[in-house]
Amino acid sequence: SKEDLEKQPLRDGKMEKKLPRYVSDDNSINNMKKNETSKKSKNTSIGDATAAAAFTQTPYYPRLIPRDLPFEQSRNTIKIHNRERGSIPIFPSAIRFILSYNWFHILLRWNTMASVSLLVGFWLMGVTIFAQIYKLLDEHNPHLQCGLGKPGQPIDLSGAFAFSLETCTTVGYGLPNDTNNFFDPECRYIQIAITLQMISSMLFNAFLTAFLWCRLARCDQRSAQVLFANKAIIERRDGKWLFHVRMYDVDSSLPIVEAHVRFYCVSWVDYDNQVKRMEQPQLMRPMRILHPDDDLGSVLFTSVPFNVTHHIDFYSPLASEGSKDGLNYMRGHGLNLREVDQMSGSNAACCCPVCGETYETFENLERHIAFN
Repeated sequence: SKEDLEKQPLRDGKMEKKLPRYVSDDNSINNMKKNETSKKSKNTSIGDATAAAAFTQTPYYPRLIPRDLPFEQSRNTIKIHNRERGSIPIFPSAIRFILSYNWFHILLRWNTMASVSLLVGFWLMGVTIFAQIYKLLDEHNPHLQCGLGKPGQPIDLSGAFAFSLETCTTVGYGLPNDTNNFFDPECRYIQIAITLQMISSMLFNAFLTAFLWCRLARCDQRSAQVLFANKAIIERRDGKWLFHVRMYDVDSSLPIVEAHVRFYCVSWVDYDNQVKRMEQPQLMRPMRILHPDDDLGSVLFTSVPFNVTHHIDFYSPLASEGSKDGLNYMRGHGLNLREVDQMSGSNAACCCPVCGETYETFENLERHIAFN
C-alpha cells in the first residue's frame, strides 16, 4: 500500500521520510510487491538472508516511462495518474473534462476494436431509432397508404428495422409495400424521416472513414521501430564525465526522418533539497545534450547505432552537490546551461572569488590565480 511505501526503512535502519506524492499506480505497486516476495523467497531458500533483507529494505521509486516492449521501446505512455476525490478509475474526472472539449482524440486513444465496436453500436442505435420512428408514423394513420405497411395493417418493428437498415446503407430498393404513394403530399412525414436518416447516414459514414484513417495512420506507433539499449554508460574521457545512451532504427534503409531526442532527469533528492531551501520545487529537470548538439535540434541519424551523449558537468542534474564544492562556478539561476558552451566564449561562468573576474573555463581561472 501507499502507507507501506512511505514508511519503508533504509538499509542503515533509519526510517525514511515520506516519499513525495508522486507514486505509481496500484498495478505497479502490486507487481513490485510480487517481485519482492518471489525474490525474497528465492534468496531465503539458498540461505542468503542478508541479500533478502537488503532487497526488502531498498526504497522503491516508480519508473516514469515503462519500456516493456521487446527491444526496450516504450508504449508512449507516462506513468503519472491524477488521484482526485470523487474520481473512479474506469472513468476519471480528468477524462470527463477532456471529453467535453476534445472527445475525438480521446476516442483515437482507445483500442481499435473497442472504438470501432462503440461506433458500430452507435450506428445500430441510430438504425433502431429511425425504425421506431417509421413504425410510429405508420401507426399514426394506418389507413394512409405510404408504402410502409398494408392497408389497415401498420408495419411492425421487424419490417421497420429492415427498411431503416436499407435506407441507411443504400439509396433504397423501394418501399416494403412497393407502391408509389410515397410521392403523395399526404406522406410528407415519411419523406422527411427518410431524408433525415440519409443525411445522418452520409455524415456518419464520412466520420467513420476519417476515424479509421486517423486510427490506422497515427504516427506514434511508428516509434516502435526505434530500439533502445537497456543500459546507460557513464564514461570518463579527458577528465570529463559523459553519460551515453545508444539507440538504433531497426528499419535502417527507411529510418524515421528528423527524429529528435531529449533527456530529462527525475530527481527526488533535488526535489527535497528545493523544498528545504523554500524554493518552488521542480521534479523534472531537462538535461543538455552534447551529441547530437541540442543547439542544432538534437537530430538523430539512426540507420546505424547512434550514441546520445550528455556531459555531466557543473550544471548537470546528474552531478552531486558534493562534486561542485570548491568550484567557483556561477549558478545558472534558472537557465539551462552547459560547460561546453564556455569553450566558444559564449558563457563565462568561472568567477574569481577575490576580484570577481569571470573566465570561460576553470583552467583559465586557475591560471589567473597562479599568475596573481
